[in-house]
Amino acid sequence: MAKVLFVDDEPDIELLAKQKFRKQIADGSFEILFAQNGQEALDLIALEPDIAVVVSDVNMPQMDGLTLLDKLKDFNPTIKTIVVSAYGDTKTLRSAMNMGVFDFVTKPIDFNELANSIERSLVQYAHLPSSLYNYQLQLVKDFPAGVNLNDLQWKGTMIWDAFTLNFQHLILLGIYALPSPVSGEIVASIAHGILKTELHKDMNSSLTNLSNALAIINDSLKVHALVGQYHLGSLEFAYRTNGDFKVHHISSTTQTQVIPSHTTFLKRGDVVTFEREHAHACLSLTC
Repeated sequence: MAKVLFVDDEPDIELLAKQKFRKQIADGSFEILFAQNGQEALDLIALEPDIAVVVSDVNMPQMDGLTLLDKLKDFNPTIKTIVVSAYGDTKTLRSAMNMGVFDFVTKPIDFNELANSIERSLVQYAHLPSSLYNYQLQLVKDFPAGVNLNDLQWKGTMIWDAFTLNFQHLILLGIYALPSPVSGEIVASIAHGILKTELHKDMNSSLTNLSNALAIINDSLKVHALVGQYHLGSLEFAYRTNGDFKVHHISSTTQTQVIPSHTTFLKRGDVVTFEREHAHACLSLTC
């Protein structure tokens, strides 16, 4: 069953939502969850991968609604968002629209209008089979120089990503969602967001700091992931994985398999390839 997350610090919202949407809850149209601020919402989304729609207030403590919208783009871009704000707040409306919000509902909330907006959001959310493919194509456009994705055709739900973390390090991510009752596209996108968020918490973090994040997504989301780190100055490369990815270092004379957690020293012109047997996609790093 699809889940709708209400994010609002007003205690009456939970009581009103449960009352107004009791029919939809009873007939299994959707389930509703609640969070009191943006950070609490992100924490809940990490535990509930089948949240399809977020209905968020704007003004909240700890993390406001617009900040939550901005973080959701990286954390889980498949979620549909509905913003609730005061009538005539055009500044918030423009900001929300620029962040790709699905709909905008004014206060005081007309729950019939909100129900209609949620239903339309769920219809669009249900038509996501190609969204992961399109999302990957967008990531590919932003790949740094020297990183290429080959054979962009998957049997499973797979995300590759590459980005510069700071002036020294290039990060490479591979995420593969294992078969589960939850949509693999959603799971892969959430895992991608979790790992990217962990990396950006400390831009100078080492791979060892990602051990907990890899364990969490393996236990809770059933995802195999690879995180590679390449030092742009020293040409050192290392990676960690909780799955069966294959990594090879190819020089002008040899091809060797790279062992997880071991540092490999590269030379200019060398290539490192990352692949997963059933994903039919390969990421390559040309040094």
